[in-house]
Amino acid sequence: MDRRLSLLRVLACFMVVMLHVSGQVFGTWDGRWWAGNVYDSLVRSCVPLFFMIAGASLLRVDEPLRVFFGKRFLRIVPPLLLWSVFYLWWLHRNGVATGNWALAILKGPTMFHLWYFYALVGLYALVPVLRKFHQHSTRREQGWFIAVWLVVASLIPTAQNLLFNLHCEGYIAFDRLPVTYHLSYFGGYVGYLMLGAYIAEGKAGRTTGFAIFLAASVATMAGNYLLSRHFGKSCDFFLVYLSPFVVAAAYGLFSAVMAMRPGAPSKLLSTLADCSLGIYGLHVFVIDPLFQRKGWTAAAGNPWLVTPAVAAGVFVVSFAIIFAVRLIKPARRFV
Repeated sequence: MDRRLSLLRVLACFMVVMLHVSGQVFGTWDGRWWAGNVYDSLVRSCVPLFFMIAGASLLRVDEPLRVFFGKRFLRIVPPLLLWSVFYLWWLHRNGVATGNWALAILKGPTMFHLWYFYALVGLYALVPVLRKFHQHSTRREQGWFIAVWLVVASLIPTAQNLLFNLHCEGYIAFDRLPVTYHLSYFGGYVGYLMLGAYIAEGKAGRTTGFAIFLAASVATMAGNYLLSRHFGKSCDFFLVYLSPFVVAAAYGLFSAVMAMRPGAPSKLLSTLADCSLGIYGLHVFVIDPLFQRKGWTAAAGNPWLVTPAVAAGVFVVSFAIIFAVRLIKPARRFV
C-alpha cells in the first residue's frame, strides 16, 4: 500500500481513540467542556477518512466480482464476528442481558463502535457499481456526483434541521425535500468513497489541505459552542459524520496527506497500519476496564493534558496487544 494511505489509516485509527477518550469530557457542560470540544472537533473526521481510504484503494482497481467479494468477506466478516462475540461476552460478564448472541449480532452492533463494520457491508456491496462509474467517467462527472452528494446528504439535512427542527442531538436525517425529489440515492456515506478516489487521482495541495482541515475543525468547535450555549448543555449536532464541517475537515486532511510524496511505507508504518483494524476493535475495551477503572480518564486532572496522554496510552496498549496476537498467523484474519 502507498505510504500516504498507510499514514492516513494510522492517523484515522488514533483519531478514533482520541474521539472516544475526549468524549468523557465533551459530555460535560462545565470548565472541562472546551477541552473536549477542541479535541473532539479536531478528530471528528476519523471515520470519514477510513471510508475515503477505502474509496482510494478500491475504486481505482478492477477485478472480478468473485475475487472482490471474497477478499472483502475475509476482511470484514471474521473481525465483525470476533469483536461482536467479544463484547457480548464482556457485557454478559458485567451482568447485562445479551439474549441470543447470534440474533444479537444479526440485529446490529453489540458495542457502539462496531457500527463501522456493518456500514462497510452496504458500502462494499455498492463498490462494483461505483468502480465502473469512477473508471469510465470524467473528472467533471465525478465532481458532479460528489457535489450532488454533498448537497443532498449534508447541506440540505443540516439546513433543514437548523431552520425548521433545531435540536441538540447530533442526528441529521433526510427530510421531505430529498425524498420528494428522489435525491436520496445520493445519501449516506457513499460520497466519501467517491471523494477519496477523486482526491487520490488529483493534484492535492498540502498547505491548502491543512488550512481547510483547521478552518473546518474551528467551525465545528464554534458550532458546538453556539448550540450548547443555546440549549444550556453539551450539544453534538455538528459532530455527525455528514456535517458539512466534518466533510470539509476530512477533505482537507486527506488532501494534505495525499500531497506528500508517494512511495512504500516504512516497516513501522506498515505494521501500525496492519494493526489498525484490530486497534479499532479493541480500544473501547482498553479505555474502560484497563484505563477508566484505574482512574486514567480525560476527566482526571487537566483535560488539556490528560486527554492526549490517555489517548496515546490506549493506542499504545491496544497496538501492543494486537501486535502480539498477530504473531499467531491464523489470528490475523480476525485482527
